[in-house]
Amino acid sequence: MLRTTPIEYVDASFDFYVNGAIDESIVRPTVEEVTGRAPRTFGQWAVAHADAFR
Repeated sequence: MLRTTPIEYVDASFDFYVNGAIDESIVRPTVEEVTGRAPRTFGQWAVAHADAFR
């Protein structure tokens, strides 16, 4: 990585992926707050939109 990427970006990448500096697995209430309904799973979304990909 260091051959093509500045050290600052390499360090940030490792901090994110190895050290878990950012945890994007946190479930937030945003969808329900904005839409008024609970969010769907990806599977539910895929089934609902399957016809769009045929």
